[in-house]
Parts: sequence; C-alpha cells; structure tokens
Amino acid sequence: MKKWLFTLMLVLLCHPPLSADTSTSTQSTARIDIVEPGFQFAPAIEGDVITHEFTIRNTGTAPLEILKIQTG
Repeated sequence: MKKWLFTLMLVLLCHPPLSADTSTSTQSTARIDIVEPGFQFAPAIEGDVITHEFTIRNTGTAPLEILKIQTG
C-alpha cells in the first residue's frame, strides 16, 4: 500500500497541470527597417537648409513608436 501511494504521489508531482496552456504563444513586436541607415551630408554654409528623406518601415506586427531621434 505504501509503495502504491508513493508512486501515485510521485506521478502527480511530476505531471504538469491539466489546465496548462500548451499552445505556442505569439507576441506582437515592432521591427524597424531602415533602407539607408546612414547618409553623409555634403559640406554646407551656416544657415543653409539641407534635407534628406529617410525611408523607415515597420516590418513587425505591432505599431512602431519613434520616441526620439538624434544625430550620430
């Protein structure tokens, strides 16, 4: 009887809970893709306005939030 009870307790302790979710969970994440991450501006005179367009794409599944941009 003791051997049977010990075996039963061991099986119950080692077995995962029956209500455990075994499905693969997927988490949404944003993923930034910058086509041209760096650009070298030509020399300019102080006060000149120089512009360059950077193409930024979100290839992830969650919204991409750009909170801060700084020069390198």
